[in-house]
Order: sequence, then structure tokens, then C-alpha cells
Amino acid sequence: MNQWLAYVVARLGVFVVALAVLVIVGVDWGWAAVFATLIALAISLLFLGQLRQRAANDLQRRTEKPSPDNDSATEDAQLGR
Repeated sequence: MNQWLAYVVARLGVFVVALAVLVIVGVDWGWAAVFATLIALAISLLFLGQLRQRAANDLQRRTEKPSPDNDSATEDAQLGR
């Protein structure tokens, strides 16, 4: 599983659990959503740091452009690119 997908699923899971607990306790839906968002944010900052860092590294690796090497430049020149 991709690291960023695991992080998103973990954050959503924390939010859904917090929302469910707050609704079961009897908090209004709107306030429960606000409080669940804040709870999920706090828990993710405290406990999901490693997962967040791995997700960030995965996204950075995907977005970085590879540096051109001499072989590629030579082949591109021969092909007329």
C-alpha cells in the first residue's frame, strides 16, 4: 500500500472513530464533526509522525525529476529529440 494512502486511511479512521464516539455520547452532529476534526488533528500530530514522514518522502520521491545522465542525452541526440 502506498505510504500516503496508509496515512490518509489512518487519519480518516481516527476521525470516524472520534465522530462515532461523540455522536453516541449525544453531541450534536455539527459540533461532533468540529470536535472530531480537532481530535483527529491532535492525534495525528502526536502519534502519526512517522507515517506522515514516510508519506511525505514517498510523495517527494514521486515528484522529483530524475537528473539527466550522459547516456540519455547522447541517445536523445542520436534519435533527434
